[in-house]
Amino acid sequence: MRLFAGYIITASLLMVMYAFSDDVWADLQQVESPTDMIENQVPIETIDLTESSTVHAQDGTKIATLHGTEHRNYIPFEQLPISVIHAFVAAEDNHFFEHTGIDGSAIIRAMIVNARSQTPQQGGSTITQQLARNLFLSHAKTYKRKLNEAFFSYQLENQLSKEEIFELYSNAIYFGNGVYGIETASQYYFGKTVRELSLGEIALLCGIPNSPNHYDPTRHLEPAMSRQHYVLQKMKENQFITEEEWQQAKKEKITLQVTKSEYLYPDYTSYVLHELKQLIRHSEGFEEKWQQANLDEEKEKIDRELDQFVYDLVYKQGVKIETHLNTTLQKEAQKGLKTLPAQVEGAFVILDHQTRQVAAMVGGKNMKANEFNRAYQAYRQPGSTIKPLLAFAPFLDVTSTPLNVPINASPICKGDYCPQNYGNAVYGKVSIREAIGKSINTAAVRLTDRIGVKKAFNYLEPFDFQEVYETDQKLSSVLGGFTKGVSPLEMTNAYTTFSNGGNYQPSRAIKRVLKPNGELLYTWGDKPKEVWSKNTNDKMRTLLNHVMTSGTGRQASIPAPYIGGKTGTTNNTKDLWFIGMTDRYTAGIWVGKDKPAPIPYVQSQAQHMKVWKQIMRTTLRQKG
Repeated sequence: MRLFAGYIITASLLMVMYAFSDDVWADLQQVESPTDMIENQVPIETIDLTESSTVHAQDGTKIATLHGTEHRNYIPFEQLPISVIHAFVAAEDNHFFEHTGIDGSAIIRAMIVNARSQTPQQGGSTITQQLARNLFLSHAKTYKRKLNEAFFSYQLENQLSKEEIFELYSNAIYFGNGVYGIETASQYYFGKTVRELSLGEIALLCGIPNSPNHYDPTRHLEPAMSRQHYVLQKMKENQFITEEEWQQAKKEKITLQVTKSEYLYPDYTSYVLHELKQLIRHSEGFEEKWQQANLDEEKEKIDRELDQFVYDLVYKQGVKIETHLNTTLQKEAQKGLKTLPAQVEGAFVILDHQTRQVAAMVGGKNMKANEFNRAYQAYRQPGSTIKPLLAFAPFLDVTSTPLNVPINASPICKGDYCPQNYGNAVYGKVSIREAIGKSINTAAVRLTDRIGVKKAFNYLEPFDFQEVYETDQKLSSVLGGFTKGVSPLEMTNAYTTFSNGGNYQPSRAIKRVLKPNGELLYTWGDKPKEVWSKNTNDKMRTLLNHVMTSGTGRQASIPAPYIGGKTGTTNNTKDLWFIGMTDRYTAGIWVGKDKPAPIPYVQSQAQHMKVWKQIMRTTLRQKG
C-alpha cells in the first residue's frame, strides 16, 4: 500500500501541472497503470554494476586497468569518507535519510520552475530517484520518465537500506570522461583514492554528476569551482561543516592530476589475458567439455561460451589479476630489443625457473596494445635450439652413454634426406661435447636416428608444443625443420627442464586471480612431470655449459654461478635463436623478420646473442 500510495502522490503532483503545461497529458497517457507496474517489479538482485579489472606486477604495482564502456572501481559504503556522504546529501537531497524515495517539497519546487518555462527544466529528483534513473531508465526529461523514476525509487526504498542505496548511487553515477563512481573519479581527477582527498577536492568531485560535461574540471574549471562552492555552501547550511572548515575549503588550491587508465607493458599484459583464458578453460570445466565434444560445431560453441565467460569476468564483474612481472627485467628486455636493426623484429622471454614464473616478456621492438605478440603467437622453425630436446637429451636418457664416449658425426643420408653441416664441414668420430659445442648437424641426426624418431618425439610431449604435429616426426625436424614451428615462450619454457632436474612444469605469468572483495577466484595448480632422469639432466647441463664456454654460445656468456645455452639458425639465416640459462633464470631470444627473409648481417655480428647478454646482465643484480 505504501508503494501504491507513493506512486499516486507523485502522479497527482504531476497532474496538477496540467494547469501549466499542455504537454503533460501526452506523457502521462503513455505511462503504465500503477497495478501493471507493480506486477512488473524489477528484482533488486538484478542490479549489477559493471566493474573494472586491474593487473598488477610482482611488486603490487598496477600495470593495467581493463574495462568496457564503463570504467568503475567499486567502493563499499563503509569505506566512503563521511564528507562524501555529507556533500552529496547536502547538494542533491538533504532529506535523503528521511523520505521514502521521493521528496514532495522538491517536486513542487521543480513543478513551479517547469511550469514557468513550459518545459521540464528542473527535476527535483532525490538520490534514490537518480539511482533508479541510472539503473533502469534513460535520462530523457519527460513526465513519463519521472513517474517511472518514482515507481522504481519506491522499489529501491522498500528493498534496500539507505546505506545500500547510497553505496549503489556513489558507484553508479557518471563523473564525465568515461568515469563512473566516486572512487574511480577520485583516481582519475586526482590520482589518489577518495579516502585521501581533502574537503575541497571532495566537494569538487561531488559537484560533477549534476552536469558532467558542464562541470568537467579538465575543460571547464571555472564552472566546476562555482559548483564546488555551491556544494560547500550547502554543506555549511546543513551543518555538516563548520564556518572555519567552509572558509578553509573555499580557499584551498585545487590541483588536478589526471590519471588515465593504465596499460603498461602491453607485451606482458596481453599474454596475461591469454593465460587467464587458459586458466579459466581448465578451472571452469571448458577443457573437459571440449574434449568430450564429438562435432566441430559443439567445440566451436564451447569456445564461444568460454570467450563470453572471460569477457564478462574481466569487463563486467571485475577481477584483480596478480602476476609475476618483474618490471626491472621487462624494461631491460624492451630496451635491449630496440637495439636490433631496422626492419628486423624480435621477441624475448625471461622465466624464473626456480619458481616457474614468467618474469618478463617482450613481443616486439615497439609492440602496442592488441598487436601481434611474437613472444607467444609467432611460430617459427627453431633451428638447432631443438637439438638438446630432440636429439641429445633423449639419446643420453635412452642409452645412458657416458660423455667421454665418442659418437659418429660422419655424413648420413636417409632416403633423399642428406643433412649438411655449417660450412659443409665433414666430421668422423667426435666427443658429445664437440658435437653440441659446434652444433654438428650430422651428429645430432645420427643420435636421433639411433634411438628412433618416434621415441625421440615422445620426449617433446610434456612440453605441449601447440604447432608440432605428427607429420613433423621425421629426421629433418632434428635440425628445426618443422612444418610450422614453435614460439619463443614454448622453447624457453622447455629449456627450464634443464634447471629442474629433468622435470618440466610450465612457467606462469598469473600468480592468482581475485574477486574485487579480495576473495580468491583462480590460481594454477600445475604439477611437475619427469621428462628425463636426473643423471641425463646433469649431463645436459655439462654440455650446455660447454656451448657457452667453448662453443657457439661464447658471445652470450655472462659471469653467473652457472651458465648454459644453445644457439639456433634456420636455413638461409631467416631465424636466429638463443636459449640460455643461469642459476636463476632461463631466457630466450628470437630474431627475424615477420615475413621470413635472410638476415645474415645480424648473424655475422652475433647481435641476438649480444642483446641476450646485455639483458641478462641485469639478472645478476636481482635479489631474492
